[in-house]
Amino acid sequence: MEPKNLHGFASDRPITKIEEDELDRSKFASELADALASWQGKDSLVVALHGSWGSGKSSIKNMALIRLDEISEDKPAVIQFSPWEWAAQEKITASFFEEISKSVGRIDESESGKKLAALLKKYGRYLNTGETVATGFSSALPTLFVLATFIGIGGSFSDKDWVSNASSFILFILAGWAAFLKWGRGIIDNIAGNIEATAKEKEQSLRDIGEDLKELLLNRQAPLIVVMDDLDRLTSAQLRMVFQLIKANLEFPNMVFLLLFQRDIVEDKMNDGLQLGRDYLEKIIQVPFDIPQIETTRIHKLLIDKLKRIIKQDESAMKMFDDDRWGRIFYRSMNVYFDDLRSVYRYTSTLSFHFNILKGENAFEVNPVDLMAIECLRVFEPDVYKEIARSKKLFTTNGSDRYTGSKDSTVTSINVILDKANPDKRDSVKKMIKQLFPTIDWVLGGIQYDGGFARNWLKEMRICYPSNFDKYFQFAIPSDEISNSELQEMLSLTADSDRFSSFILSLKERDILVNALAQFEAFIDEIPLGNGSSYVKGILDVGDHIDAQSMGFMTFSATKHAEMLISGFLQRIDSQEERGKLLLDCFKTSEGLSVIEHILQSEENYREKLGTGYTLRDDEFEALKVEFVKRLDEMSINSPNELLSNEHLVSFLYRWKRWGNESIVTDWLKSQIQTVEGCIALLKRFVSKSSSHSLDSHIVKTTTYIKLEDIEDFLEISPIREKVKDLNTDNLNPESQEALETFQNALEKREKGIT
Repeated sequence: MEPKNLHGFASDRPITKIEEDELDRSKFASELADALASWQGKDSLVVALHGSWGSGKSSIKNMALIRLDEISEDKPAVIQFSPWEWAAQEKITASFFEEISKSVGRIDESESGKKLAALLKKYGRYLNTGETVATGFSSALPTLFVLATFIGIGGSFSDKDWVSNASSFILFILAGWAAFLKWGRGIIDNIAGNIEATAKEKEQSLRDIGEDLKELLLNRQAPLIVVMDDLDRLTSAQLRMVFQLIKANLEFPNMVFLLLFQRDIVEDKMNDGLQLGRDYLEKIIQVPFDIPQIETTRIHKLLIDKLKRIIKQDESAMKMFDDDRWGRIFYRSMNVYFDDLRSVYRYTSTLSFHFNILKGENAFEVNPVDLMAIECLRVFEPDVYKEIARSKKLFTTNGSDRYTGSKDSTVTSINVILDKANPDKRDSVKKMIKQLFPTIDWVLGGIQYDGGFARNWLKEMRICYPSNFDKYFQFAIPSDEISNSELQEMLSLTADSDRFSSFILSLKERDILVNALAQFEAFIDEIPLGNGSSYVKGILDVGDHIDAQSMGFMTFSATKHAEMLISGFLQRIDSQEERGKLLLDCFKTSEGLSVIEHILQSEENYREKLGTGYTLRDDEFEALKVEFVKRLDEMSINSPNELLSNEHLVSFLYRWKRWGNESIVTDWLKSQIQTVEGCIALLKRFVSKSSSHSLDSHIVKTTTYIKLEDIEDFLEISPIREKVKDLNTDNLNPESQEALETFQNALEKREKGIT
């Protein structure tokens, strides 16, 4: 079975079949072939096909060869000779006629064909001997020079004739020895073989053989076409050898040379200070052709067709694809990078590969339009791409979030990156970056977007959103981020409260819960209203198992994000009464307390401080508070250990005391500290942690503390202190040891007057 090319990787080789012609150049190739085949001149014809690297010269050549092979009547003999392959062996001239001889012998088995092949071989042998001797002698000159110098110095020490004669003799002998060492046994055999072969044949001069060749070629009904490709790869010296070879054989009739090269490169290499390379070539090449220009629209159509095939590999990517946005970013900036087939193949091959990597189980992991644009920079502007990858903060910090006065430094940083682009493409790169990163649009003369746009950037998996940025450069999901596939799965699970809760807890196990809940807020509007009960209950159920404490400046806790997820969903329901009823019904069927407590606290703050913006009616708000207190009252009686071990206990105590019966709260706490175990359990709940780092350090410092005043809001400290003062900490687990030591440190600071 033939292996599949999964991503359309291009080996950068020319096409070999007319069916592969995607740019409609086969007609030009066919006309060129017919023109070459029709030559019947008494001299050789030299045709050049000019084109830049990657323009398709070799593809046109291959299609022309196919057309020449299809000719049945007066079929020309076609010989492909690659000087570049023989250049390293310094056998360009010697190999030329040898290769032509072999090709003619294979192509033309007639008597005249065999005779022509033999004569070409003989002609090449004469040239081969001369070239080998000349090359060998030239390469031996350094050795001979050293030997001559050495012997010359020796002879200068004496004025005796015999010394001088002896030196000359030794020089002659050593010169022969040096030549043997330098040329090797092969050259001696080569010369001897050619001499022996020549002796067996009729004694002919090089001119005689040339005349015989002319006669044979003149009698042919079809020309001998010699194709030479990749001439622009040769050095200046090698090029001169090739053109000298062609020039020396221009008298042969019915011979056509088809030369393929990039004109400016070869002309530059042929400049020798005495004559311009262009003038030199004009004396040799009779018919110069240029590769036909390809319509840019045709190239772009081919690119678009390939891109469509890539996108159709993933249904999610198709849904995310924004035609209007793609049109703006392509025709305003990306299009300038696609002017030949090579650029299309380079781009689509790597894009297909990276596209496949970023497929998720349930969704495409990045925005497909952004991926196409950033891949364009990666392939054609690698220096710009690398700088963007290193500048996440610069490109993902929205204008409204930047510190005042930072615009000048931001402009400078962006201009430094833009200056790394190809000079003629700088403006296109600037336009592309503006499209990719609306976060910096205000710096480049555009508008400044407010924070409300960030939610859409997250939901659309745009590169400008911080949690998405790294995916475009790592081609993987960062370990501390949730994938788009998982976000889509999370969305689908809102119809099942148990599975939804389990999924949230799995995010906690991976230590990505806060980021995941924050990102899921962008999808609140996509949650079906019919999933309201299962969605709200699922979040309430996990509320007591997730962290309510923020570990950094300007960050929310997981519980706060959970509260926002419910409040945001409730805001979509027009009726405040329906909102309250839904929340109350879910709370009654859930065992979770923490998220409800946060929702009620926020509602209370709105009522006390703002007097507006309520999510709930007063009736449902009061009913929820009553249900909350009732739940705590029941737990204090029926499951006191469960309540005491709840991570959110301290927060509960404040609301329980304020909304319920204060004496019930204090009596319950007093009953819990009657034992050492109860005291330790209560102290663990009052332990708090804070994190910080200095401006010149990225090392985070975590501080553990207990505020004695918080405990004293509910009961006196002294009973607890008496219970634990003589406690042996060796028998405690690490968490209990930490709580006891933190409590004792707080007591010592108070005694010293430190607050």
